[in-house]
Amino acid sequence: MIRLAYLIDTISCNTSGTEKQLLEIIERIDKKKFIPHLVCLRESDWMREHSLPCPHTVLAYEGLLKMSLPRVVNKLRRVIVDQKIQLAQTFFEDSIFVAWLATGLGRKNVVLLSSRRDMGLGQGNQPWYHHLFGMLLPFVNKSFDGILANSCRVREYVAKREKTTQKKIEVVYNGVSLPKEADRIPQIFVDNPSDIWVVIVASLTPVKRHDLLVKAMVNLAGRINRKKIKVLILGKGGQQEQLITLTRQENVQDLFLFEGAVHNVTDYLQYCDIGVLCSDSEGLSNAVLEYMACGLPVIATAVGGNIELVTNNGICVPVNAPQMLADALYELIVDQQKRKQMGLMSRKKVEEHFSWQRSMQHLEKYYEEKISDKGIGT
Repeated sequence: MIRLAYLIDTISCNTSGTEKQLLEIIERIDKKKFIPHLVCLRESDWMREHSLPCPHTVLAYEGLLKMSLPRVVNKLRRVIVDQKIQLAQTFFEDSIFVAWLATGLGRKNVVLLSSRRDMGLGQGNQPWYHHLFGMLLPFVNKSFDGILANSCRVREYVAKREKTTQKKIEVVYNGVSLPKEADRIPQIFVDNPSDIWVVIVASLTPVKRHDLLVKAMVNLAGRINRKKIKVLILGKGGQQEQLITLTRQENVQDLFLFEGAVHNVTDYLQYCDIGVLCSDSEGLSNAVLEYMACGLPVIATAVGGNIELVTNNGICVPVNAPQMLADALYELIVDQQKRKQMGLMSRKKVEEHFSWQRSMQHLEKYYEEKISDKGIGT
């Protein structure tokens, strides 16, 4: 049995992003071969209210430059020793440095892996010192046994940014489940009948560029019968009021419905017609994978792993190009047959390349190879 530790900032939800992927990995990993332990730098409200899929430890981390850092590092070191951890995988940059320090600067008898899942999301609410990480990671990476990326584009970005050879970076694609048929039609579709539903699943944050979709719909409003189309916004975030105001200013508020974050997004996607993601940056989008699993044609910006996901099953458009986004939407709105064909290709691509079974087989094999390479007994 291989004892694993997954180190992440926190688990704030189980519906999106890296946290959702990690929880799925823990649930799905072969328990006959692996014993997972989750380590969070901080506890969240969600963690206090929900059960986790494996034993966990909270380090009470306050920041990399805080006086409490030695206590945090020692606590993680004790977890590694007490739980007999043989392989530790980190998610996000603070976790990389905490794990590096806790393992004696990477020299302990434990396989150290780190993860890269995006191509830079801007400063946002990150601590001021995060801009130093890019300079430190080339040195820190030498102590890690491997880096896991979720797309080829992310691998290229990481190798260039962190001055690390691509041979050290393994691409393991995100997994996605094929959806079960929804038990009932979500009420929003009953209350707002429409011929065509465009959907975007993304946090309401600047990097996701919902404003571009609003501008695209302004363009489309003069080219199509606006009574036959609706745009469903699934997600929450600080920009909601700003976006609602923008739809009113542009006189397209009748086209947009803000449903917030929903627990089972595929129950909604099954009743939609076109999936959109117009963000400035992506690693490998879970939202796009969920669109594809539900048989939707996809319109996405040509960033990160989007270009690996969206080929003959949709249309890629440049970043910050609302006119081209509008043209792509128009192309699919007016051509039902093209929507159907692209949707079928989306589903086929998921079945052949992005199933959870395929992803987990790849990941488990990689873990076993790294354990063997380091000569750690199981």
